[in-house]
Amino acid sequence: MRKEAACIALLGVLWFGASSAHAAPAVLADWRFDEGAGQAAADASGRGNHGRLGASTGIDSADPAWSAGHDGGSALTFTGADYVRVADTPALEPGHVAVDAWVRRAGSPGAFRYVLSKGSLGCDRSAYGLYSGWAGGMAFYVSSATSYFISPEVSAATVWDGNWHHVIGSYDGDRVRLWIDGANVGSGTAANIAIAYGAGSNGIYIGIYRGSCDLGFAGVIDDVKVWDDAPPQTTVPGPVVPAVPGTPAQVAVGGGHSAADDGAKPSTNGSGTTAPRGCLRVSLSRRTVPIKRRAVVIATVRRATKRVAGASVVVHGEEVNAFARTNRKGTARIVVRARKRGRLTVRVRGEKAGCPSSTVRAR
Repeated sequence: MRKEAACIALLGVLWFGASSAHAAPAVLADWRFDEGAGQAAADASGRGNHGRLGASTGIDSADPAWSAGHDGGSALTFTGADYVRVADTPALEPGHVAVDAWVRRAGSPGAFRYVLSKGSLGCDRSAYGLYSGWAGGMAFYVSSATSYFISPEVSAATVWDGNWHHVIGSYDGDRVRLWIDGANVGSGTAANIAIAYGAGSNGIYIGIYRGSCDLGFAGVIDDVKVWDDAPPQTTVPGPVVPAVPGTPAQVAVGGGHSAADDGAKPSTNGSGTTAPRGCLRVSLSRRTVPIKRRAVVIATVRRATKRVAGASVVVHGEEVNAFARTNRKGTARIVVRARKRGRLTVRVRGEKAGCPSSTVRAR
């Protein structure tokens, strides 16, 4: 009897341990955007990870607009220069992670346009991000200390057709995947990494990436969630849609949004062709300028790590249009006089539409 009781007790311990190890994924944050007005985006998960529209508690130019949602409630429409900010917290830094959102837009927003970013390191990458990828469609990635691993990318024609689409990007400790409307995109990207949290800024932004460049999404976003693992609906076998061929699966640190290298070839999903190249990166000496006063902004233009001479750098905004050319050291001294509060875009003249720009705020 004692042996039988001991066996039963042991089986109970093993069952409990197994069930704990395979606990159901939990929602860490749930921004439903059903407020319909105001500056708050409440976290419906009950964990208190509330968001705030724009740059301040009051109405400002970085506020997205309230609009109709995918399910009869409300959503938020973004212009590419506005966002929802969620304060930094370790609670949104799980070992495995998934980002779940509804999105709508007609036509590709261009490359590297963010639905959600967790942290930022320069103009390179986030710890995890759901974005328009290298081909202007939709992809998800997670970063280690040395590389970031990108899911197969769904095509722009599939996701940006003017209709609502449900997208989920996940990392489960084995693969980085993307789903759209219940279909798996490709077969995922193999990855077994520790996500590198704590490098650069650490908060979450919805609708934009904010680092030394700003990469904003123009379109409508609704019902955004962060999970601590792949959510249940992604574990059910379903259809598979083809991925965009030639988009990278793994990119080394420093080879991110600028897409500017000197011959290095990231590993790819599919055809073996390299990702788009040629964008220049602009870093700035300051993030803000005063209104109604003369201010000097020093812009440095780089291709990967090399500074670029002779590039024409333009600062543009409401009633602001200034430019200067970089010298032999790759820097340009631009004199700006802003008359109104708002965001000023800084980019290299002649760059492709999908290349990232930097921003300065006049206030």
